[in-house]
Amino acid sequence: MEVINPITSAIVKNAMDGETIKSLSDKIGFAYSAVYKWIMVLKEHDVIYLIEKGNRSIIKVNKNNIYRKFIELNDAVAIVEKDRMFWDLIKNIKLKIRFIESTAIVVWTQGSYITGDFLEKIYFLEVYHRDLNRLKKILKKQKIDYSEKREMTGKRPVVYLTSCKNEFRIKHREGLPVVPLQELVRWCKKLHLENVLEQLDSLYSLNLSAKYSEIKTNMR
Repeated sequence: MEVINPITSAIVKNAMDGETIKSLSDKIGFAYSAVYKWIMVLKEHDVIYLIEKGNRSIIKVNKNNIYRKFIELNDAVAIVEKDRMFWDLIKNIKLKIRFIESTAIVVWTQGSYITGDFLEKIYFLEVYHRDLNRLKKILKKQKIDYSEKREMTGKRPVVYLTSCKNEFRIKHREGLPVVPLQELVRWCKKLHLENVLEQLDSLYSLNLSAKYSEIKTNMR
């Protein structure tokens, strides 16, 4: 029998010491019979204890290793869902924004060059200053973490916002607003991101004078 499923995940995530199976089933929206069945399974794995008080069974949560694994899984799923929500939001938002820096690299290389920040679900977004407060309100409403400072945080996904008072150009790739390619190239050159420049050159025939790949360098 599969112990991990939507019902057991909801039970572990939401169960509170002292409540009844009935109150828990009402809270998580599953039928009482289903919640009762899976609580019995979790009881066998020592995740849930039941204390009999009169004609009621009171829940006691045992935060053992299995419980912690459930919580880790729920957290991981929540991050994936929030990340998907973020990308859908960006495609439909009606504000002057664009991806910059390492996030723009991933967008322009069509995912063939994935940066460490992107893998960590850290995104860099530039916003026109008049739209900044509106964007922050939208992100806050969707419970997507953001910061205007480049400070370390363990929250994921996280969006680092850069406010710009000057007008800027936007290109769209796969429905995503992003800094224009030539502007990204200049930024990469400034930071000597040779591998990125090589990838962009191969994709868009930019006729960059220098060749950057390690293989081509070794062949000279």
